[in-house]
Amino acid sequence: MNVYFFVQFKGTDLEQCHWLRFNERTPAGQLSYGAFEDALGAAEGHHLVVFAPSTDVNLAIIDLKAKSHRQMIAAVPYMLEEELSEDVENLHFALSTIDKKEGKQLVGVVSGELIVKLYTAITAHSYLSAAVVPQTLSIPYASDTWSLFIQDEATTLRTGEYQGYGIDTINLDEILPVETAAYRQQHDRDVDLVEYDFRVDPKQKNTLMDEKRAAAAESEALALIGRYWLDHQNMLNLLQGVYQIKTQMPGTLKQWMIAASLMVVSLLLFLTNMAISNHQLSTQSQQLGETMNSIYTEIFHDEPANEPAVAMRKKLIGLQGSQGGPVTPFLHFVAASGKIILKDRESRIVRMSYNNKQMNIDIETTAFDKLEALQQQIGSDTIIVDLKAVTNNKGKINGRLVLAEVKH
Repeated sequence: MNVYFFVQFKGTDLEQCHWLRFNERTPAGQLSYGAFEDALGAAEGHHLVVFAPSTDVNLAIIDLKAKSHRQMIAAVPYMLEEELSEDVENLHFALSTIDKKEGKQLVGVVSGELIVKLYTAITAHSYLSAAVVPQTLSIPYASDTWSLFIQDEATTLRTGEYQGYGIDTINLDEILPVETAAYRQQHDRDVDLVEYDFRVDPKQKNTLMDEKRAAAAESEALALIGRYWLDHQNMLNLLQGVYQIKTQMPGTLKQWMIAASLMVVSLLLFLTNMAISNHQLSTQSQQLGETMNSIYTEIFHDEPANEPAVAMRKKLIGLQGSQGGPVTPFLHFVAASGKIILKDRESRIVRMSYNNKQMNIDIETTAFDKLEALQQQIGSDTIIVDLKAVTNNKGKINGRLVLAEVKH
């Protein structure tokens, strides 16, 4: 679930603010009041949206085409220099493209002192994302209308999709009639004005009930612009240029670093286990080769010409293809016992060894009678089968069949 913290300053006082938490699109909890640092601490680890006061952000639309955002940022101050009352060296410029084909750009201008203050405070904490947006562009707006957003000392008048400015509420009664009259003269009709008035009469703020009403009004106002921002998240973000937060904030980066570290450790453990396993396999392979070499020598009474397994395979193929060729006891014992034991589904060979012309076959089965039956079936005129070392381990019968040649 995405959690957003929307922060709004109290008028033009950047030391005091109030903030509201959203779980996805729904306000959660009550409006909180405090210093800007308190709001940043409360929002840590989540998405942060700070509404810059309308009186502190100037908006302008310019025609500018350039190959890169950096080139446009470099050109903007000189294009707006005559329209600004301050030295451009003391200002910060942020851009948002309105129409790429036409080259129309929306420019937000704030004081360098303000953006440094906000950026320094924000980057001292960890967030999933952080944005500083003009409150002017966060006021609900409909085509061909004006929006008047009034909150105690501060008022925002949004006169277009990308136009608007902040007014001290105390001057509203003087400025608004002038603006509407100018619109009437230009368009020959009255402007359609949508008013959002969240003021509470100062004379009625002395009682606890009226304080609650004032808090409810401020909460409603912040919720309104918060929802509008959620629907228009591509609006101008003032954190650009050297103040752009290019990557995830430290807290999220730390989480990724932990995950990456765990993956590295897991990989090292896997490679270590692989090395150990390879070493064990190499040792076992060597031991197996020595054992096969010994078995080959015991059976065929000579040393293998190459790998014992290869030499034994060639030897067996040769014996199989020969007519009246040499037959060793080992091959005789395997031929006599193998098919019989494998047919018995309830019996299995645990171990088999051949030494001194005798074959020992350790068998696990379900009853003593089965061992005796195997003994009788394998025995013949040429093979003697003895049954030895019979044990009963929790219902599992283990015994050894010893095969030897009949001496004539």
